[in-house]
Amino acid sequence: MKRFILLIILSSSLFQCRIFKPSSLDPTEDLGSLQALLRFLALADAFNTQSQTVVFMKFTDANGTPYVNGIVEYSVINEADENGISVSPYGETGNVQTYNATLDAQGRAFLFFSERGLAFISLKDSGNNFKGSITFRIYNGITKQLYSILSKNGDSQFILEDLANYRNRLASNYTFTPVGSANGRQFIYFEVQTNFQATDKFSTIPYIASSSDGENYDQIIQIDGVNLERNVTYETGLEFSRPMFNGQEYVFFVSKETRTYPGLAYSTNENLVLRIPVFFPPSVTTLAQKKLPSGYTFFSDNSYNSWYYPALYLGSGRYMGTAMFSGSPHPVLLQLDSDNAPDLVTDFSCSNATPDSSLVAYQVISHLGINYLQCPTNAYDGQNNFVSKSLRIPDLISNQVTFDAVSPATFDSPTFPVGDQLVALLFSSPNYVLNTFPIGSYSSATPTITKTPTPISGINSSIGGGSARLRAVRSSNSIHYFLLSNMPTFSAPTIEIFRSVDGLSSVNQIIPSLPSLYSTPISNPEQLQSTNGKLSYSYAISAGIGIGSLPVYLTYFTRDDGSWEDLPKLIKIR
Repeated sequence: MKRFILLIILSSSLFQCRIFKPSSLDPTEDLGSLQALLRFLALADAFNTQSQTVVFMKFTDANGTPYVNGIVEYSVINEADENGISVSPYGETGNVQTYNATLDAQGRAFLFFSERGLAFISLKDSGNNFKGSITFRIYNGITKQLYSILSKNGDSQFILEDLANYRNRLASNYTFTPVGSANGRQFIYFEVQTNFQATDKFSTIPYIASSSDGENYDQIIQIDGVNLERNVTYETGLEFSRPMFNGQEYVFFVSKETRTYPGLAYSTNENLVLRIPVFFPPSVTTLAQKKLPSGYTFFSDNSYNSWYYPALYLGSGRYMGTAMFSGSPHPVLLQLDSDNAPDLVTDFSCSNATPDSSLVAYQVISHLGINYLQCPTNAYDGQNNFVSKSLRIPDLISNQVTFDAVSPATFDSPTFPVGDQLVALLFSSPNYVLNTFPIGSYSSATPTITKTPTPISGINSSIGGGSARLRAVRSSNSIHYFLLSNMPTFSAPTIEIFRSVDGLSSVNQIIPSLPSLYSTPISNPEQLQSTNGKLSYSYAISAGIGIGSLPVYLTYFTRDDGSWEDLPKLIKIR
């Protein structure tokens, strides 16, 4: 120890080091000036006006009774602004005016603070009687855990349910679209307005955000190489495939579309590919996808939802993307560095006859370390047999696989890979059942695979209408969620969700299928994802500010027992 102390003293003498504390610095010297500059920059960042905090709060009296239909007025003083700057609805002049919100039946509201500084909230009951107020400070980096009340007036309770802090103002966000999951990460797409001139004339910057838990989006990637705008008679926008992960990067097939008013009719498109390295750079440039055959375009028909466009990474540098050709979706095989793009329908006799049921049957089956692309060759819905073509990757040697439901049972879905098993929804009057199919003979020459004798117990579906009701399976931590819908396009669907936690021996239904409080109807199955064994449901709603409304990004999670949590969480975007 003595030798160690002596070494420090000698080192300090040798390099003429000075030990000091910040308070002893001469502010006129260089080091003192640097410290002052760093403090100024920290203050400027802390009160950067190009940002927003959304607060989800409940207001009650001292006994916990909510102020139903009460009124909240709130504002923020940006302490970095000079005095005398006038206020305006969205801060166009430099400061944002006071907003107000009407409390709901639970006494809750969403509040928007589009500046940094000192926040004020004033509470009145439904009779416009003052009931209390609080102040707190807003700064970049504030979280629910760091939130604290600086001052309070009155006995009313101001209960913070959740808080989200954003670097960009959601007031200018143009869209919010969950686009799916890959490699354990969820992705959403959104745009931020720029160059705003009018509600029908502005530009937007596109972003992809990624999260490992469905709530905290810690990777934000700006999409370069495209200019998006709304310009009176038309608009341009992006439509995405699901993400695919090849071990080194996340790949999206993208269509940049021009749509004309009225009715947003499809006009033209550019076929693009977006490749995001696994280390998530701050921005990525889209690349032209010139490998599609002549006349093929990504996602170019508004009558189809993004749900209709399966995109798969097959291994060995091969991808499957779904393009439109002659008015119908055609899955094609793509290699990003090759001009060869065979059409699975015309070149391999895969089926696209009924897109609402046949496209979901395009699946990647992994067996004995080899990937196979499975595509339908017959209309399996309502049939005892489901005949599938199996293309071995990478040599694309094909094989016919027949799945036998055993009469009188019929197929109501294709087979889905779930863990290391294959599962299909069958109909055996008057009930629907889930059955597994043994995978052991999958790679044999033209095998017929018969369902296992014992179905997965617990299915009690009353869903009606439509065909191919099992639309997707979401899995994480060996827990599987089966998503049933009576509407293949997910337009105003009835949804049923079943969960298996015991290796597919049984399932139980999540009730209700989707939460209703602070919610909105589902329109895209990618809104439902699974992380850490939980199911999440992500969406956007609008909340009033007294002069209009602003968007709120939310996600619900299931509990350990499979039921939905009581309240959603605000999505946090770093």
